[in-house]
Amino acid sequence: KNKETEFLRRTVGRLVVKLRSQRQAAAKSLEESVLGHLKSLGMEDCLFTINVIPQEKIRSTGAETVQFSLSRKDLPPGPVAKNASGGELSRILVALQASLGNDALPGVLVFDEVEAGLGGRAAMLTARKLQELSRRCQIILITHEATIAAIAEQHFVVKRHGDDTDVLEITGEERAYEIARMLAGTETPEALKHAQALLRGEGI
Repeated sequence: KNKETEFLRRTVGRLVVKLRSQRQAAAKSLEESVLGHLKSLGMEDCLFTINVIPQEKIRSTGAETVQFSLSRKDLPPGPVAKNASGGELSRILVALQASLGNDALPGVLVFDEVEAGLGGRAAMLTARKLQELSRRCQIILITHEATIAAIAEQHFVVKRHGDDTDVLEITGEERAYEIARMLAGTETPEALKHAQALLRGEGI
């Protein structure tokens, strides 16, 4: 029985080393892909790294943990959750999803206010990246950002009436008025003109 135990221990040890090697290679590939997407999302000054950290104890999932880190010129490397702002977290999430192969992407991705904390240029870059991602899987996005809403293939407005909720698809002129409302809080002539330009793809 001791021989069997020793054999199994050695087998597990070899599998752990093999799995770690595969994880390190996958981490490097994913890291490079995410960095490429982050550059196109306006985060050129950020360095995203994936660290595969060996652990002494072997678990059912292997003998290492994986940590996502972020650093900048003015910020030493640290966990993404600690070093990234809200807007940066949103863009890192989009970059991670965009880096996955088609077979790893789910059929539907839901983003809730992914633009939170983003400025004008960053919001536009994120909108374009989401548009690219929508060609690979269906995306449902809850947003208050007119720039992002304007490039959607379908636009739905959610309205609450007491305990009831209506979800209405809007098109054409009705959509232009809604984009104008998102821009200015009301459908002024200037806001409507800007909304129509956004829907034509101008200024995005």
